[in-house]
Amino acid sequence: MSRWSQYDTDEERLPEGMQRIGYDADTQTYTFRDAEGTIWESAPGNRYGQLHPVNTTYAPYGDEEARDATEPLHSPSKGPYTSWRHEMMPLLNWFLLVGLFLIFIFWFIGGTTKKIEPVNCGEHSSPYKIKSGDTCWAIAEGHHLPLDSLMNENQGLDCDKLPVGGTVCIPRV
Repeated sequence: MSRWSQYDTDEERLPEGMQRIGYDADTQTYTFRDAEGTIWESAPGNRYGQLHPVNTTYAPYGDEEARDATEPLHSPSKGPYTSWRHEMMPLLNWFLLVGLFLIFIFWFIGGTTKKIEPVNCGEHSSPYKIKSGDTCWAIAEGHHLPLDSLMNENQGLDCDKLPVGGTVCIPRV
């Protein structure tokens, strides 16, 4: 007795209107479409047997004209439809939390700048407000002073970190 039977084709084994449309060799599952366009999959390794529906509904080939033009593609009668936006909603919450965390970090880093305290110059010197790009040497040259007299008048001045908007005292000659 041979292993092949007379009922070995899709027409004899599948319900009426059911058609095999694909096979995935990696998962060993067969894909079928019924007369309404619903997609069904077999259990891995089984060509026939129990089928389970897949959540996507497609119009059968050739039925595009039969569909009413006023009917939406995914109406409630065809089952639930989820858009990609709905599927990505959990990622929105994650990106929102990451964004808020980054805003907090940048606020914290930017808020730790030193406050510039006003400098009181004596009666033998005049105040000069530091601009962007100023250096101790440029300030001394601009006022026709030696750099040593500028440094003596402003004890503790760090020429490598001049605060923009800060004040230095320029000695009068």
